[in-house]
Amino acid sequence: MRVGILGSGLMGGKLGTLFTRAGHEVIFSYSRHRKKLDDLARSAGRKARAGTPADAVREAEALLLAVHWSRLEDVLKQAGDISGRVIVTCSLPMNLTDTELVVAHTSSGAEELAKLVPRAKVVSALGSVPSEVFFGVFEARDSGSRPSML
Repeated sequence: MRVGILGSGLMGGKLGTLFTRAGHEVIFSYSRHRKKLDDLARSAGRKARAGTPADAVREAEALLLAVHWSRLEDVLKQAGDISGRVIVTCSLPMNLTDTELVVAHTSSGAEELAKLVPRAKVVSALGSVPSEVFFGVFEARDSGSRPSML
C-alpha cells in the first residue's frame, strides 16, 4: 500500500517508519525543514521518500494526518483535493499550548475534520497512544505473544 504522511513529527515520523518497515511505500511530508523529511525517509528505508503534502495525496492510497490541530487548515490547503481518500488521523483537537481541548465537548476532532473534507473517509486512531511505545510494540510482534498497546 502507498501511504502519505501529512505531518512528520513524533507520531507521523514513527508511524511512517513502521509502515515502511512493514513493507509499505511511504511519502513523508509537511515539516518546517525539507532536510528533516529527507533524513526521515532515508532512515525509514528504501520504500520511503520525502515530498510535499500534494505529492503525498496524489500518490497515496491512504493518508495519515499527524499534525498539531493548529496546523490542520494549512496542511489541508497544501495537500489539495483529498476527495475519496481514506484519512487516518491521530491529531487531537488541542489548543496552542496543549492544555485544553478546543473541540470534543459536543463533537470530536474526527467529526470536525470530516466537515472540512466531506468527500474523504475519516478515521480517528492512535491519538491516545504515546509515540514512544510504537517501536517496542512493532519489534515485539514476532515474539510469541502478541503485543498490545491497551
